[in-house]
Amino acid sequence: MATALITGASSGIGAATAQLFALKNYDLLLLGRNLERLKATQVKCLNLNSQIKVEILSLDLKNYVSSTVLEKIKFLSPVEILVNNAGLYINQSFEKTSDQIWEEQFQVNLMGAIKLTRDLWPLFKKNNKGSILNVSSTLGLKPAQNTSAYSAIKAAMINWTLTLAQEGGQYNIRANCVCPGIVDTPIHQFHTLPSAEKSDIEKSLAQLQLLSKLGTPEQVAESIYFLASDLSAWTTGAVLSIDGGINIK
Repeated sequence: MATALITGASSGIGAATAQLFALKNYDLLLLGRNLERLKATQVKCLNLNSQIKVEILSLDLKNYVSSTVLEKIKFLSPVEILVNNAGLYINQSFEKTSDQIWEEQFQVNLMGAIKLTRDLWPLFKKNNKGSILNVSSTLGLKPAQNTSAYSAIKAAMINWTLTLAQEGGQYNIRANCVCPGIVDTPIHQFHTLPSAEKSDIEKSLAQLQLLSKLGTPEQVAESIYFLASDLSAWTTGAVLSIDGGINIK
């Protein structure tokens, strides 16, 4: 048995990914900022598969501490998969973006993933096996107004993924990236609106997609599992858009 470490696992894409990996018989180390939601994800994973171990760690990637993660790993099977999913999205015009907005998104969306990956890299090399799956965004490929910080940082994540693939190949370390489009998760403000208002917004957003519908966390999780697992053992440096066709409409 192997372990998958998933960040941003307390809700949305991260929680859906954790449950899918649980079904696939992976031990799990789940990171997230909200402890109660992490516990809820942990319970769901164990209900799906009582044979696995599921450890949780409440951690804000802005304040990442190596020792806390490495200590948790000791109680699990070897970590073979890292899913860097945690993210923070702030919609703001460039003119109004403060240093704090840029720095906070940089720390959460990229630097935390870099620090975590750097900690696991020696373990992957030692075991001659590792798979890194970075969750970027279609905005990292095709930016939009009022997303300057988020889009720039997600673009950096894509290029960082490619360098990881180049440097990791000789050690059997793979690195791939998915770029979700508009998915109904808590990262978007419309997620918590009253049902009628949310429904109207979702309908308008659906019209931006070639497939005329928003994505679900479960659909993104399936693509994450494919690229992170041995189902794609001969794939590295891939950048996969999961966006209903929004980027080519």
